[in-house]
Amino acid sequence: MGIIIQKIIRIMPVILLLLLIFVDRENKFYVIGFLSLLFIYTTILIVRILYAKKIWHKEFNDENYAKDASILKMKDLIEKFDK
Repeated sequence: MGIIIQKIIRIMPVILLLLLIFVDRENKFYVIGFLSLLFIYTTILIVRILYAKKIWHKEFNDENYAKDASILKMKDLIEKFDK
């Protein structure tokens, strides 16, 4: 079930583009359905971005790396992670 939802979310921009082109703009139900689908997809994207940001900060804000004076550039940090 989760794999199917991931595939739908992955092709959602194409679906929304086709709906934008072919939806009858005179029918209010079609327009409301399209807009609600667009807002739901936008909400899903925003939630995924915020979750990735939270995980990234949790993973890389380690105090050992923050207080290490030998890390001056991102390359130094990457070398520390590789060890």
